[in-house]
Amino acid sequence: MTTEQDQEDPIAYIETRHQLEQLFAENDLAGREIKGVIAPGIGLPDADLDGVYLERVDLRDADLAGIRLENARLRSVDLRAANVSGALWNRVTAQDCDFTETDFSGVEMIFCELGPLRMLRVSLVGAKLQGTRFHAAELSRADFSRAVLTKVAFCDYAESTASLSRANFTGAALIDVDFRSANLYGAIFENALLVRCDLRGANMCEAKLRGANLVGCRYEGAELDGAVL
Repeated sequence: MTTEQDQEDPIAYIETRHQLEQLFAENDLAGREIKGVIAPGIGLPDADLDGVYLERVDLRDADLAGIRLENARLRSVDLRAANVSGALWNRVTAQDCDFTETDFSGVEMIFCELGPLRMLRVSLVGAKLQGTRFHAAELSRADFSRAVLTKVAFCDYAESTASLSRANFTGAALIDVDFRSANLYGAIFENALLVRCDLRGANMCEAKLRGANLVGCRYEGAELDGAVL
């Protein structure tokens, strides 16, 4: 039996690339459920994705520059090498996703919960992150250069294999950032500003801190063997 709602909206949820492109063209993606879509290289720049739920979606190499993603949930989403630069992510949760080499440069992330997921070699150059938590997120060689992180937490690293090894924070401003027990081996903090950051128990062996300004930070128990100060 067809309901009045089905008549008004024949696409209950999006499950094909064609539906995704059609609703993008109609600016009608907000609030949708997108499941099982395989759409590598798709172009959805500046899309309004408020309240969407994405599950098992392949968006590798997609153009998602400038998208607005608010109150959204992502599960098992593949964004490898996608362009998400200049986007707004507000109150987004993402689990079991792959953001390897994704371009998040200039993105604004507010109160997001990210992880566990893969973010190897991700670019967050010039990004603004506030109140965001990374849960056992694999951030090896992530680039946070010139980014501004305020009240950001890197959690659940003590019991996982995920790390921030060789992550780049050159010229970044980090305020009230929680790095407790994180693996920051070989991380670069050159010319960075760290204010009230918690580095207790962190592995900072071989880290590069030349020109960094640490103000009111805690680093009891941090490993600093071979660190360049």
